[in-house]
Amino acid sequence: MSAQKLTVLSRTLIVGLVAAIVGIVSISHASDVDRRSVTIWSEGVRLAGDVYTPKSIEEGQRLPGVLMIAGWGGNKSNVGRNYAEAIAAEGFVVLTFDFKGWGESDGPLVASTVMGAADESQTFMLEAQHVRGIIDPYSMSADVRAALYFLGGEPQVMPNNLGVWGTSMGGGLGLIPAATDPRVKAFVSQMGPVNYAHNLQALPADGMWQIETLTARGELPAFPGPVSRIDPSLAGFPDWPALKRFNLMPYVNHLATPTLVIDAEDETMFDRQLNGVLLFEAVEKKADARYVTFPGGHYDMYHGENLGSSRQAALEWFQLHLKGE
Repeated sequence: MSAQKLTVLSRTLIVGLVAAIVGIVSISHASDVDRRSVTIWSEGVRLAGDVYTPKSIEEGQRLPGVLMIAGWGGNKSNVGRNYAEAIAAEGFVVLTFDFKGWGESDGPLVASTVMGAADESQTFMLEAQHVRGIIDPYSMSADVRAALYFLGGEPQVMPNNLGVWGTSMGGGLGLIPAATDPRVKAFVSQMGPVNYAHNLQALPADGMWQIETLTARGELPAFPGPVSRIDPSLAGFPDWPALKRFNLMPYVNHLATPTLVIDAEDETMFDRQLNGVLLFEAVEKKADARYVTFPGGHYDMYHGENLGSSRQAALEWFQLHLKGE
């Protein structure tokens, strides 16, 4: 599909959606759903999660489950308030969570002293650094995997009928289970970067190797700190070598799950033609796929009519592919 046809399609969808959704952003669905705090274990670290369930669910009933993944520096509270409540109110069990070292989740610990050899696990008092705010796509991918398995184990969830929704960086991370886990029957990637090689081409490979060498030798801290924050608009401390190595292209090529790609028309964080459009064109040959854009830039998707319209588009995608409606 050409870029011109994609633009026409996106504008047509927007016109139809906006007319039906005026005022939806201000509507609260909290009275229609129950929220329960849960603990998810990922690589030995406690993650904080929230499970949203419609109050109308009957005893013994199982519903499709939807995992919702926040973006870079995002948190489960915003995702819950802006998306999860509305999706759950329409007959889904929804799980949101905070990544390691973000929000209410624990982060990894770095002991201040050598703990010594031992044949078994030990419990003892320890002084350690509690690491917070790291952007490591490999660690975050493990969190996504753990959260999906937690959701699949919920007694009110149909374990083989799951959806995955992710926004911004979460849209790219959600691609991995969508492409590899047969329980995932529908995927929504909202402004998800998938082409890290292109997006981070300005980072010199030899510089990344040097950082990893110095880190391995203990000449740099074990985790990135303030010096890694080269873009003040991005929260936290990016692990740039890990981001440089992160490769989602095999998953792009393997994806055969019904996929809705949502992009900001004036995206400036990355080239949407080489990310969202690329993903759409790869999957449309193998599964039901749609590509939709909304006016404005990256952060405009989280406000006003864009928020309501993009949320409604995701809801309809899950209704179609998880419920057959």
